[in-house]
Amino acid sequence: MRNLKLQYCKEQKTGVKNARQLLLQPDLDVVYAISEDKVYAINSVGEGDEVEDVKTVVELPDIVGAEFLQLENVLCVATAAGEVMHINPDTLASSEGTFCDVGIECMAWSPNQEVVAFVTKTKNVVVMTCNYELLGEQPLDEGLANDQQFVNVGWGKKETQFHGTAGKQAAKQSAAFKPPTDVESLPQDICISWRGDGALFAVSYVAVQVGRTFSVYDCEGKLQHTAEKWNGLQPALAWRPSGNWIAMPQQHADNKSTVALFEKNGLHHREFQLPFDLQAEPVQQLHWSADSDILAVQTSTADEQQHIYLYTIGNYHWYLKQLLSFKRSDPLALCHWDNRLGEQHTLHVLLESGKHYTYRWNFAVDCQMHSSSVYVIDGKRLLVTDFSKAVVPPPMSQKVIELENCINHVNIYSFMVFALDSERVLHAIKHNEQKVQLLPDEQMLQSQLQLAQLTKCRGHYFLATQVVAQHTRVLLIEASFNTIRSYSLLSSLRINGTVNALTVDTDHAKFNTCYVHTSNSGQIYELAIDFEAKKLQPTRCFTQLPQPADRIELYLYRELHTSIDDFNEIRPAATIVGFRAQRCLHIRGNDVHFDAEGVTSYCFAGEYLVYTRLNTLHFVHMRDGREVDTRNIERGGKLVAHAGNERLVLQLPRGNLEVISPRVLVLATIKFMINHHVEGKMISYIDLMRKHRINMNIICDHNLSEFLQNSARFVESVKNTQLCLFISELQNEDFALGMYSSNYEPKELQYPPEYSVERKVTIICRLFCQILKPLKGYKESLIMCHVKLGQLEQALLLIWRKYKCSPDEAEQLFKYLLYLVDVNELYDIALGTYDFALVLFVAQKSQKDPKEFLLRLNELKALPTPYRYFKIDEQLKRYEHAVEHLAACGEQHYELAMDFIKQHQLYRKALTCYQQQTEFHQRVCVAYADHLRANAQLEAASIMYERGGQLQQALLSARHTLDCQRVLLLAQRAGEESLEQVANSLVAPLQQQQRHLEAYELVKQFAPSDSEQPLQLLLEGRLFGRAIHEACRLEAQGATDIMANYVQPALLDYVEILENTLQADRRLFVNYKQRLLDIRKRPATANDMDVVGDDIDELDLLSDTSSMRSSRYSGSQSSRGSGKTFRSSKNRRKHERKLLSLKPGNPFEDIALIDALHNHVTKLMQPSQQQLVRDTCKALLQLHTEDERASQLQRLYQSIVTQLQDALDEIWIPELMGGTAQHLTGPNIDFLALRKEQRYALITPLKRFKPQLNIVDWQFEMLQ
Repeated sequence: MRNLKLQYCKEQKTGVKNARQLLLQPDLDVVYAISEDKVYAINSVGEGDEVEDVKTVVELPDIVGAEFLQLENVLCVATAAGEVMHINPDTLASSEGTFCDVGIECMAWSPNQEVVAFVTKTKNVVVMTCNYELLGEQPLDEGLANDQQFVNVGWGKKETQFHGTAGKQAAKQSAAFKPPTDVESLPQDICISWRGDGALFAVSYVAVQVGRTFSVYDCEGKLQHTAEKWNGLQPALAWRPSGNWIAMPQQHADNKSTVALFEKNGLHHREFQLPFDLQAEPVQQLHWSADSDILAVQTSTADEQQHIYLYTIGNYHWYLKQLLSFKRSDPLALCHWDNRLGEQHTLHVLLESGKHYTYRWNFAVDCQMHSSSVYVIDGKRLLVTDFSKAVVPPPMSQKVIELENCINHVNIYSFMVFALDSERVLHAIKHNEQKVQLLPDEQMLQSQLQLAQLTKCRGHYFLATQVVAQHTRVLLIEASFNTIRSYSLLSSLRINGTVNALTVDTDHAKFNTCYVHTSNSGQIYELAIDFEAKKLQPTRCFTQLPQPADRIELYLYRELHTSIDDFNEIRPAATIVGFRAQRCLHIRGNDVHFDAEGVTSYCFAGEYLVYTRLNTLHFVHMRDGREVDTRNIERGGKLVAHAGNERLVLQLPRGNLEVISPRVLVLATIKFMINHHVEGKMISYIDLMRKHRINMNIICDHNLSEFLQNSARFVESVKNTQLCLFISELQNEDFALGMYSSNYEPKELQYPPEYSVERKVTIICRLFCQILKPLKGYKESLIMCHVKLGQLEQALLLIWRKYKCSPDEAEQLFKYLLYLVDVNELYDIALGTYDFALVLFVAQKSQKDPKEFLLRLNELKALPTPYRYFKIDEQLKRYEHAVEHLAACGEQHYELAMDFIKQHQLYRKALTCYQQQTEFHQRVCVAYADHLRANAQLEAASIMYERGGQLQQALLSARHTLDCQRVLLLAQRAGEESLEQVANSLVAPLQQQQRHLEAYELVKQFAPSDSEQPLQLLLEGRLFGRAIHEACRLEAQGATDIMANYVQPALLDYVEILENTLQADRRLFVNYKQRLLDIRKRPATANDMDVVGDDIDELDLLSDTSSMRSSRYSGSQSSRGSGKTFRSSKNRRKHERKLLSLKPGNPFEDIALIDALHNHVTKLMQPSQQQLVRDTCKALLQLHTEDERASQLQRLYQSIVTQLQDALDEIWIPELMGGTAQHLTGPNIDFLALRKEQRYALITPLKRFKPQLNIVDWQFEMLQ
């Protein structure tokens, strides 16, 4: 489906007459032209007609072949006399490579230049290495050995084969070979052609018994195959570089002219017919492009008219894509395909006068951007297929437009097609296939240069390019549709460099611009077209591509809500797409910057650019250059066209077509339909969603605010069945941000106020219920809404009400409900309505045995109404409703109610239901209190016992909670023991729970004012500040030496204990720190690092946040046997204890020490410890005689704090805290640091960092 598009035709003047061969260097700075007796070196060509630098490298008579040897940087030239010379093109020094005394007919080097093949004057094939060491030599007409002859085993009879359009009669026709009668009259030319890999080569020659034939040799000169015998073969020979076919022209007995394609074994494979007679126009040469895509057929006629036909193959059909004709006044000398990387579609043509024409083509699909019609060139025929109407596989087409001459170029503009043929006649073809011929004027016919990039712009104007030397002329051409139908050149603009791509703004009616791309620099220039002055003006350099492109296209992004008038008045932002075949795709615009590599094809589809890679399809949003989605396709598939709406047409490597509907384009089509609110289109896009399995949640998620506002209109516009399907698919999920986020951005979504996605189904279904209730014909949708809301009872009642007036319709509604809900569940719901008629209606549709459910219903009917309701609720496990109905049954069911409440733990509901029955209410309270006390909720149990009148049980529960005030209150109400006794019974439990201050206040409340018991409680609780206050109070009442006898000794004893504890903690900290430093000083060895796993299986102890795992941790699990794949919490704690063991010699001793030091620092520096030291020093100061002891204690703790702060940096070093992470990856990885990191990963993440010290104001300045 692709055409050959001429990128440029460049004219250069070399001054070399009658060239016969062209040699290209990889960089193309120098071109070597070989004539019959000279070798010319042609440097870069200047502007105009002047030849800048052409020099003669060597003069040798009768040159039969030449090759530029890249490795040696020499020219290898062979002459008919047998000389093979090596000439250095820089120094012009020459040396002899080899010599053939019998003379040389032709020479051909292998593509890899490792082997060279000669055919001598004596018709011998000689194969030599690049150093001219003989590999093989044998006569050209030598036959195959007996074991190499073809053997017919009787397979594939001609009568059973398919013969296509030739019909069954072709099976009866005989193609017997007839030996030629006069072999000497045949052309005696010999031609050599190598296969692309250099393993085989073929030689075309004239055999005495056969006539024109060919033989196949390997790279060592051994004969492998001879050709099948055929009449009418001509001398030209070309082996396809890919290796599958050998091409030779053939004239058949029925005057049919073809190019025969042979396999490497010499058997005829297939052929394609030529549009001319080989007798009148014989083939001079056949040339395959380096990538095997294009076959060039060079011909000449008796009147010296010369042509080059370019063929491509697709789906086993050969298309004639280009026809180049050359004037008799300056005939064709040679043509040569460029074999450089990226230049495979470049053809070099030299004329006899010395002019050098360079043709550069690229493959492209001729399809207008906003159309789905594809135009394929096939000689004189233009094959047209509109993929929006029919998908016709090539080489067939929907319709055929035939012209008088071969078509070279097609351009589509609006509803017209413009075709330029090989005679430079421009054909304007309208949509009704009416043709108008536009002839070129004399000025356009003077030059041999072809019009490249011919593009229609506004009005009757065209743009084209012509390249001369180092500059390009952009031509403005006017077509005349008057009496004289022709086209002529109006003006031209000269641009430095080679313009190989051009695109025009054809969609915009007011602004006239075009963009040209230069292959030299990769720059894209913007040109303004002044139709009034009829000239072109450069505007600016639009952008610079990273790499030169083969093709550019203009894309004007327009928002969907923009009208046509606004589009014409306000120019949208221009975006240029540059594409280089099989390489890169570049998108450049004001806010768009996108690059992709390995791209094989692309096309526009609405607001998306779609491109393919080897086996994937990608979608890029043209508004912001964001790649939104990717999907897999068949390997090698390429895009042909966008077939409208959601369909894409791809051509697979075999040539067949495949039409797909990617989800991105389907969603874009649905999005467009929803945005435009076209009446009648709602049903269309719902059907489209069903066809492509698009979740219907996107209908509301597209714009939820607008959907809710227009929900009534939506309901009325769709069918009942479609609405049911929509409601059934509703989910509490935002599909615009989830499954279909490729087509939506969060900023464009709109939601109603106070909306949450968890309430989406509820909001929509409730709104639909309000809309659907008064409507007729939407009962199924209303039922679906109730089901989605979980209102099955309302759905059943709706059907039951309908049953009373229309039983048949109710039957249908109930059948629909049965598809949604299990019938047994519906039976239970019907039973829960207490309407036995409805229950029978549902039961008849279920699989229940009538003997069972009728018996049960009769039993229920016989019961009193409240008790009946209770039994139904109990059966349906609606226990709270059952309690309500049981409460209405009266006193005779109190025992049943109590058992039921206890069984189902319905105490709170029962307290509400039995609030008026005081006696039973108290029983429920007591039962609830027993339940609470059994669950260790003693405070709540005490309250419930109190409500139930069980004061002793309430007091007992309160005692266990040590709620002193409540205990005293309940004891006072009970009156069974004195309050002082109750208070004294609480003192010991309070002391056990370290609640000394509460015990002191409780004793003080009942003890005599001169009692020393409160003071003893304070001293036991080490509340020395409060104890000093209490001692002073007692001494004020007359007691003596209370401070000296009680408070001071207890305080001094505690200070001594505190100092000893702090000293012991300091010594332990110093010990741990020194052990850690000693371990770090030891040199790390492999055994130290690899001990992980030998002594302890620490894999389960790795931190969940650690990403560092050695291969030992992650790669060797399968080799550790098939043990348990999990660890219980008990085993895990055991391993943690083993890991954190402080025993010397533990493999993880450093990790255990870090853990212990972190705990030690946290303990010593916690704010409660600081406050304890401060309170103790304050108490000592209040004694007035122990200032020195207070100062000693403060200095001790201060020294410990300073020592801890100074040691933090020694313990928590940077590598422990992850400070060397930059050395753990990359080429310069530090393996020692990596191993340490793996060990440190075993530490709790919090303890890998220094403890956060919270220093409070704990010191007294007077003690410093």
